[in-house]
Amino acid sequence: MEQQNRKVKITCTHRLRYQVLSWAKSSEKYEYRERAVKCGGCDSSEYWGYYCSICEFGVHEECIDYPDIVNHRCHTRHPLKKVSTKTVGYTDGTCHFCMGDLGDEMYHCALCNFSIDLRCWVDGPQVTIYQPKSHNHTFTIMPIKVSFTCTACGMGGDRNPYVCLECGFMLHEDCIGLPRVININRHDHRISRTYHLGHGDWECGVCREKMDWSFGGFSCKRCPSYAVHSKCATRRDVWDGKELEDVPEEEEEEDPYKVIDENEIIHMSHEHNLRLLRLGDDNDTIFEKMLCDACILPVSSDAFFKCVQCEFFLHKECASLPRKKRNIMHEHKLTLKVDCIEGKHFKCTYCLEFFDGFRYECDYSHFEWKYILCVRCASIYEPFHHELHPHPLYRISTKKKACGACGQDSRYVLSCTVCEFALGMECANLPRKWKHRCDDHVLSLHHGAGSSIGLLWCDICEAKTDPTVWFYGCDDCGVTLHTKCVLGEIFHLKPVKRYIGGEIVSNVSMSRPPCVVCEKRCMFPSFLRGLYWYTKPNNEVCSVDVHACSVKCTKGCYLWGDWEWRGDQV
Repeated sequence: MEQQNRKVKITCTHRLRYQVLSWAKSSEKYEYRERAVKCGGCDSSEYWGYYCSICEFGVHEECIDYPDIVNHRCHTRHPLKKVSTKTVGYTDGTCHFCMGDLGDEMYHCALCNFSIDLRCWVDGPQVTIYQPKSHNHTFTIMPIKVSFTCTACGMGGDRNPYVCLECGFMLHEDCIGLPRVININRHDHRISRTYHLGHGDWECGVCREKMDWSFGGFSCKRCPSYAVHSKCATRRDVWDGKELEDVPEEEEEEDPYKVIDENEIIHMSHEHNLRLLRLGDDNDTIFEKMLCDACILPVSSDAFFKCVQCEFFLHKECASLPRKKRNIMHEHKLTLKVDCIEGKHFKCTYCLEFFDGFRYECDYSHFEWKYILCVRCASIYEPFHHELHPHPLYRISTKKKACGACGQDSRYVLSCTVCEFALGMECANLPRKWKHRCDDHVLSLHHGAGSSIGLLWCDICEAKTDPTVWFYGCDDCGVTLHTKCVLGEIFHLKPVKRYIGGEIVSNVSMSRPPCVVCEKRCMFPSFLRGLYWYTKPNNEVCSVDVHACSVKCTKGCYLWGDWEWRGDQV
């Protein structure tokens, strides 16, 4: 049956919402509808359109028959006429309500210089709003644009405020429905909305800017000095979207281990008992190359746990990782996962490193794929102090910035509020100290900008070392090394373990093996070794050892994705 292809008038007198027509709004959340709403013009339920849940009316924007003259509920003095935006040269080009671009056509009142775009005529602001959970009185929109500061968020601007005639509050429309009690990923306790912070030297716990105490925000009842701007607290990357008023507090999670005695525990990740050890003269040599099974970093700390029956190690701090926690990089609460399956590896959503070991996952089931954090990223808190930068760092915004450690653009960064420095998550987790076979001493992370004279050279790849970016160096020998050359690309995967397509092998032989893809000698501390299968002319199937030195090369030779990598006849 051929679809109708016609323009329709909007006869519904209710407020229409712009959304996917096959979805409906219920209980403040979008839920899938078994019976899709069809557009009154083209009879299709696909794509975005305007929808009224009361009248069960839906229409695509391009299927609307816009009238030439309309009466708007927020401008009752004169009718509005549909005109071409280019024909009116004295407007500022923005919609009176949404402050967006007017587009090619608009509704305009020449007597009042009042202009709105076509969308705000369909889905415009309400005249009155009454939300008893937010405020005891009704808010009414002022029909004229005025300069004001919102009582709830403290943000100013020239807009149409909603006014409470009883209290004198002036609010933005989106601030009237602010939640009353929420959890954010920057703070351990619940925070509550208030219209008046009260006297004090307030600083926002998200953007770190000063807050005006005479306006509202969110504050913590347990921490008297903690407050957050309303706009910052309800950011999508900060708040999980849950209103917690009248919701009981969550019970505290049980510890991830059970104590046997003062030196022995049973951890949720391992079947055997773990015994507490401390590095000393005897243990230094024995355990200096052992890796923690949680973070895949050397157990070169003062205290660590070792399995009494097998080669399983945990840093003391890794053994104490909570079962559930909040993190500044993600809005939802995260769950600790400790299953370490042979051949299974993950990629951290934020530092983008491949790793095995422990991880934190988001249990939010709306997405088919999950956010995964390595335990190194999950352990970063605000303020974050790094020894190579004099000021504390914070997760202030979600904008992409250039990392001050490597010079590359990074999507997830920690920013400094004092200077323009930003640190990408890829570099925030670089080990401060590292032992490499190229030097007898422990290497330290350095930043030589402004203090180095002449060119620096990497002793591993024999290429230049840029002193404006971070590098590893030895204070005793004076060597300088690229961070990538020291660590490699797969240093968060445990050697001797088999992964899909091959085995992680430490690069400790006298000669470096050649990479099968880039054909260079593998210079990184570890590489992937696998078998290349090929067929001789006599149909004899043979194999030969091949090596891949980096993540890029492992993908290029299919070792990462298919252990049965076979070649053609040779």
